Amino acid sequence: MRGTMVVNGFLRGGKFGEPAEMMSAAADRLGIGLDIVTNDRLPLMVDTSERMETDFVLFWDKDVRAAMLLERTGSPVFNSSECIRICDDKSLTHIALSKNNVPSIPTMISPMTFDGIGYTDLSFLDGAEDSFGYPMVVKDCFGSVGQQVHLAHDRKELESLFCDARPRIVQRYVECGSSDLRLEVIGGEVVASVSRKGRDGDFRANTTIGGVMSIHQPSEDEEELALKASEAVGADFCGVDILYMDGEPVVCEVNSNAHMKNLRNCTGIDVSDMILEHIIGRL
Repeated sequence: MRGTMVVNGFLRGGKFGEPAEMMSAAADRLGIGLDIVTNDRLPLMVDTSERMETDFVLFWDKDVRAAMLLERTGSPVFNSSECIRICDDKSLTHIALSKNNVPSIPTMISPMTFDGIGYTDLSFLDGAEDSFGYPMVVKDCFGSVGQQVHLAHDRKELESLFCDARPRIVQRYVECGSSDLRLEVIGGEVVASVSRKGRDGDFRANTTIGGVMSIHQPSEDEEELALKASEAVGADFCGVDILYMDGEPVVCEVNSNAHMKNLRNCTGIDVSDMILEHIIGRL
């Protein structure tokens, strides 16, 4: 068996190269071939019928359109383009969670506007003030590793975050001591779990921006929530971020290609083997 792993051709070096290195090593351990291909080297013509010479595609990127084209030619793609689309857009993630009755942080979606126009009327923020109060969290719909996530303490700060046309979500601020949980789900099973604690003065817990991980033994409720979230977004594998709100676990985010190296360094569990084994089992 031989597969292809797709990564972004414009993000190179550092942590961006780690998933390909880990997956290549896992493929060697499992005795299968794995070619690494960047998204700019894929057949990108919309009317293409050329199928890649591969048994499966491990799509480790957010290039939803390229993933859709690969699926159109008949290549089995993991995760699916629809899963990537939902997880990449935080507004779609919370819509999918709500649609499937998965508890998550109370969220408001900003109305659509256009480049060159922006938000000329911010009265829609009145609803966020009434529902959430201050402080409240503002996130760009597209972003990762805790970037483009902000805390607004008053109306002036809130309005300043809507300075361009980018789509955003506004959420209730949950006091959780700058900590959350990351549960890794593969094939409908929680295979690893860590707690994350943000650095002093930062309400975000992401390890890439200074947070610290420790091994966590998930409760039955936490595992059940992570599995429901994974199913809601249609993921074969994902990282589910959970925090506690009013004493109950709720989903914060779902990551379709969660960072693996920090998880391995903390727990000793290399989920790259498990992801490939799951794909082989699906095929």
